Order: sequence, then C-alpha cells, then structure tokens
Amino acid sequence: MDLSLLLEEAAETLLPLAEKRRVSLRTDGGAASVVGSRALLLQLTTNLLHNAIVHNLPDDGVAWVRTEAGSGSVELVVENTGEKLPPALVPTLVEPFQRGTERVRSDQAGVGLGLAIVRSIVQAHDGSLTIAGRPDGGLRVSAVLPANAVG
Repeated sequence: MDLSLLLEEAAETLLPLAEKRRVSLRTDGGAASVVGSRALLLQLTTNLLHNAIVHNLPDDGVAWVRTEAGSGSVELVVENTGEKLPPALVPTLVEPFQRGTERVRSDQAGVGLGLAIVRSIVQAHDGSLTIAGRPDGGLRVSAVLPANAVG
C-alpha cells in the first residue's frame, strides 16, 4: 500500500482539529509503497499527526508531514512547531504514559500512549523510529519502514 495515501487520509480526518487549534498542516511526498497492515499503518500516521497538532503552539503552529521513498525503505517524517523540549525528556516520550507536561493542554491531550503505540507499530513492521527535539522548538519524528519491492 502507499503510505502517502494513508497520510492524506489521516490529514483529512484531523483537519478540523488542526483548524480548531490554528495549526497549519503541510503535507508533501510522493508514492511510498510499503507492505503491512493498513489499519496499523493508518494508526501510525494518525497518531503522529495528532501529536503534531495537539503538542504544538497555542496559535499559529505548523505541522509538516512528508513521505519519502528511498532505496529499500520508506520514510515518514512528522515535525511540528512548539516549545523547546529538554533533551533528556525526548527519549522518554515513546514510553507508555509519559508526556511532556509542559507541552500538554488539557483538551485532547491523551494519556501518553500515542508515541508508544507508534513505536510498537514501527517495530511490528521491521522499521525504526527516531525522535528528536527541533532546535527552534517542537519535535521531529521519523519512521523508516522497509519498502515494498515491486518492480
């Protein structure tokens, strides 16, 4: 399946939330063919995009999402504006029930399972997950999955 199409589906679903929170969604990317569970991969893209919206600036934030097909792999990158995160906090965000309390707004905040679920889905698809704070604030999450070798 094409991960970029799942990304578009997640973006359409979450557009009302982004508009409500005054977050601009910017999606980019071409075909990114992977093999896996459609339901799980849609959950992966939805969780990442939801986090990018909810854990963003209170007004006029931005979430960038893109897919990129490489040699033997596909990368899904989600970045968002937001407050600067302490470097020690970032690796803990994939642990269940861990949240950056400074980043949490009471509505739509969740219980801290989004990135833990993302990590499990990426691992189930033999991929890798990288999370890093952005120098200007916010987060950058990269999920690399094996590409569907069609040809």
